[in-house]
Amino acid sequence: MYRFRGCSIRPVLIKCENMNPSNTLRSKRRDLSPYLFHFTKGEDPKGCLSTILDEQRLRSERGYICFTESPLSSSNELFEYLGSFRKPMYSKYGIGFERDVLIEQFKARPVIYGDQEDFKMIGNGLNWRYEELDVHTHDYTWLREWRICGNEFDFSTISKEDIIVIAPTKENLKDLVAVEDFEEIDFSTIEGRSYPTPIYRLARTWKGISFEESVSYNSDNEMSIDVFLQDIDETIK
Repeated sequence: MYRFRGCSIRPVLIKCENMNPSNTLRSKRRDLSPYLFHFTKGEDPKGCLSTILDEQRLRSERGYICFTESPLSSSNELFEYLGSFRKPMYSKYGIGFERDVLIEQFKARPVIYGDQEDFKMIGNGLNWRYEELDVHTHDYTWLREWRICGNEFDFSTISKEDIIVIAPTKENLKDLVAVEDFEEIDFSTIEGRSYPTPIYRLARTWKGISFEESVSYNSDNEMSIDVFLQDIDETIK
């Protein structure tokens, strides 16, 4: 029997003993995503993301690394609203990981929202998953947050096939996922003399999608198929 791995994020037939009906059902939902996203913030969110990609690490001082499962394809208006604040909670720069990889290999878990009475019932070993819920003063359930325990998340062991880079525009994205790579020497003739000219191309180093592209998709599952077709080291036009 065969199935699509990871709710269509990797549309390759993989042999398995039993089909997981959860993945099939998730792929039918526009409000779900095969990714978990981490977005940057601050004065230089683009530079922050560039550093994250160079180091292949996410860091935090809170004892956990945060992600959201909110679909990128339906989040543009939310990010436009957040961007109107003097100090936006998040920017449109971020990185996404295949959800199943973070769950299986790094123990990513959904946040437990509750009040102080709920907190008292949670063991100390699960405190990192708790987030206060008060519908009047502290309600962040809209974040649909997931977390990985620890102050650092090293994702250097994750295949680049399972990672996508997020940026506001296609040009912003190109700055982050492409590098100049020598391609060939071109010879031009001027007044009978031949002059060599090196030709460079933009080579893809990460897969990615911009917000301006994401709004054209009906769901993240649909989007993930086009992301899958991107090849690392391909020439970006």
